[in-house]
Amino acid sequence: MNITAIVILYNSLIKNSETIQSLLNTEKTDTNLNLIIWNNGPQQLDINECEEFKLKFNKLGVQLSIYEDTNNIALSKIYNFFINKENYDFFSILDQDSVLASDFFKNILLNNNFDIIVPSIYSAGWRTKENSLCFPTYSQTEKLLDKNIFKMGEIESISSGLTLSHKLIDYLKSTRTHIFNEYYALYAIDTCFFIDLKSLSKTTFKGLCIGKINHSLNFNLQDRTKISPSRKLEMEYSKVLNKLFYDNKNSINVFLYLLRRFVRKEYSLTIFLNLFKCLVTRKHPRSRIPMKTKQLL
Repeated sequence: MNITAIVILYNSLIKNSETIQSLLNTEKTDTNLNLIIWNNGPQQLDINECEEFKLKFNKLGVQLSIYEDTNNIALSKIYNFFINKENYDFFSILDQDSVLASDFFKNILLNNNFDIIVPSIYSAGWRTKENSLCFPTYSQTEKLLDKNIFKMGEIESISSGLTLSHKLIDYLKSTRTHIFNEYYALYAIDTCFFIDLKSLSKTTFKGLCIGKINHSLNFNLQDRTKISPSRKLEMEYSKVLNKLFYDNKNSINVFLYLLRRFVRKEYSLTIFLNLFKCLVTRKHPRSRIPMKTKQLL
């Protein structure tokens, strides 16, 4: 079984990534694992650390490649680039701060008749203060998924831990320009992906929820005052794009929405202008940054 997994780093050393540390301890029997680390900035990786981890993974029979572009480009572009570049039976996406169970790849190997495999996502502070189940949810009700097998378009989850079969990817390539929507850069990339799968609801493709990962969702859903200004802005970018592409709102309606919030002083002038530019270009600002691929190892 050939599996390609990509880990996206941002503002992190390789050794500080919980995902990469847990990958060292996952079961890899009967799995040819091709691991890609992508550093999205803002600092360059240290080549000595890169070589250290390449040696560690090579000793485990894992092929490791390391790339970077310190411009913090859209994650959707990175996913699509490697989906098109690599050879695999399954393709897995991982954030830098996910703790994988040891059976993560074993679950893919034993369930290779499924086309989408997602783990149960646990995080502290998202729904409760404790480490609790957060995803997958039913797309219509947002209630937690209470079964293992699901239909295309039936659920939503996050991108970390998302695994796609080559068969599904080939089919999606024949029906759309990109697997992941490149108008989005960070938030809602995963949501859009799952929403778009509704068009496959009557196909034979099927999904499975199995295993679990502990993941930092980075902010407290219960207390939005603790969300940083930069994350709030990222969330607003995704709202603008969602209104355009999924809520069937025209540009005038979205502009009026932004203007009302600015008049009510919910937005500063800078945020208002940033969101207005997003509205005009119909894409996240970082989606306009061209991708420069630099391979370190």
